[in-house]
Amino acid sequence: MIERTFYRVNPLPIAAEIHDLDLNRLGDADLRRDLYADWMRYGVLVFRNTPVDNAQHLALSRCFGELEMHPLPQIRNPEEPLLMQLGGNKPDKAYVYDEKNLLVGCVPWHRDTAYTVDICKGSMLRVLERPEEGGDTLFSDTAAAYDGLPEGWKQRVAALQFKATLRLDFREMSRGVTWSSIRWATDEEAPGSKPAVPSHMLARYPSVVHPMVIEHPESGRKCIFISPTYLDRVLDVSNEESEEILNFIVDHTLKPDFIYRHVWAANDLVLWDNRRMMHAATGYPPKYRRFALRTTLAGSLKSGRLYDPSAIEAKAELVD
Repeated sequence: MIERTFYRVNPLPIAAEIHDLDLNRLGDADLRRDLYADWMRYGVLVFRNTPVDNAQHLALSRCFGELEMHPLPQIRNPEEPLLMQLGGNKPDKAYVYDEKNLLVGCVPWHRDTAYTVDICKGSMLRVLERPEEGGDTLFSDTAAAYDGLPEGWKQRVAALQFKATLRLDFREMSRGVTWSSIRWATDEEAPGSKPAVPSHMLARYPSVVHPMVIEHPESGRKCIFISPTYLDRVLDVSNEESEEILNFIVDHTLKPDFIYRHVWAANDLVLWDNRRMMHAATGYPPKYRRFALRTTLAGSLKSGRLYDPSAIEAKAELVD
């Protein structure tokens, strides 16, 4: 355990736990400096046994930057729009995985807002209601994954770009998933949970292009910048080579050595650097309830561009 002035740090192979943080000292410049430095060092901070209300959740998040509303308005908290909400009373999407696992809240590997040209800086999540089974959150350290690439692959992907598209129907996802087959649950299996995919949301976010490797703007470390859920193809190579590259890179970033699995406990908060970390959710049986709130840190990389520049006009019409 590492002793800081206002808290203690327990480094993990991936991520670090923060213990005994005094929330009354969040205005202290030294505390904020140390917290930020630890965030840059470890990528994921797990605040253990840190009970907070919404105002304290926002205040702790602001130690790491300004906040912004999530781009999808339907998941913003109606009382505090800087918080997005996950789960709760509204039935989650229920799917049957591999014809045996009936789950809600299962989310494949991704980066937040990676379907936009300007992905967000990071997020802080707290789970207010935990299911009795499942509901874990996984994180992949893409800086460590880049460091672990063979030199030949580092050179091969250094200048590559890829096309990415927002997908909301899990049946359309094939990369970064943990299943071989998937279907919507029937009404008998999970009453009222069959999702309606909002086509207007897909139209609001046209396909984008991002680099496969970035240099982290603060730490300087190189990171594999993919978001498997939204990957379409690598640009300027054949379809066969694109498939080879994406399959290798996705599989590489999801090796166990680069992954931290968070099993939620009461009064946990988890902060991650979205520029460095990918994440996923394991899901849980629909007989249980899970409710979580999350902040989104502003300060995007501005690393991307629209795949089709003419989509700007269509997007503007939708926003208007």
